[in-house]
Amino acid sequence: MTAMVKAEGVHKSYGAAHILKGIDLEVAPGEVFCLIGPSGSGKSTFLRCINHLEKVNAGRLYVDGHLVGYRQKGDKLYELKDSEVARKRRDIGMVFQRFNLFPHMTALGNVMEAPVQVKGEARAVARARAERLLDRVGLADKAGNYPSQLSGGQQQRVAIARALAMEPKLMLFDEPTSALDPELVGDVLDVMRDLAEEGMTMVVVTHEMGFAREVGDSLVFMDGGVVVESGHPRDVLTNPQHDRTKSFLSKVL
Repeated sequence: MTAMVKAEGVHKSYGAAHILKGIDLEVAPGEVFCLIGPSGSGKSTFLRCINHLEKVNAGRLYVDGHLVGYRQKGDKLYELKDSEVARKRRDIGMVFQRFNLFPHMTALGNVMEAPVQVKGEARAVARARAERLLDRVGLADKAGNYPSQLSGGQQQRVAIARALAMEPKLMLFDEPTSALDPELVGDVLDVMRDLAEEGMTMVVVTHEMGFAREVGDSLVFMDGGVVVESGHPRDVLTNPQHDRTKSFLSKVL
């Protein structure tokens, strides 16, 4: 079975700052893969490398068996054109900390936009799917509302519906609840739980340890740009093997 995500010795630097220092990991199809660790450990950067929002400096990243951002000929790698990268990126949904909704569009308009503009889908088809997706995230009654009329949790659920509108095979979540008021977090996690039950492959950067324990299939603890410890979430969270993991979890659990 081809891994949905495979990283081989992935490095990423910004000038002198070495952010990722040789990441090796695999995410199986249908798996919920959680990344935890302190701020600045490289989690979000790695997530952005998966869909080529950031270019890796060394190593290889594959999504569903295909090299991310490059084509290999013989021993050489050739960078793909922006149009080719954009086409492949359609298969990967991403949900950010900040919701990044278009403020001048309703919830329905936000969810319809990419299929119409990027895929050239008929508006009626895109609208029917957008209505279904808003219903799925519990916001059928908010279809006509603008982002400014929605709570943070509602905006984040619209953002998830928007990512799903492109029918991705992989969903990336970058701390999707960290900007939310505590009482709004549960609604967003419930939507993610439902997605997991439906078999969506998900890579989730999170501080929600309860979600990682309940829903995650694998958990990686990153620090300083390396994978310090990995395993089943319950094992890592209840019986960490490394002192650095123990120290981190003692502060967040």
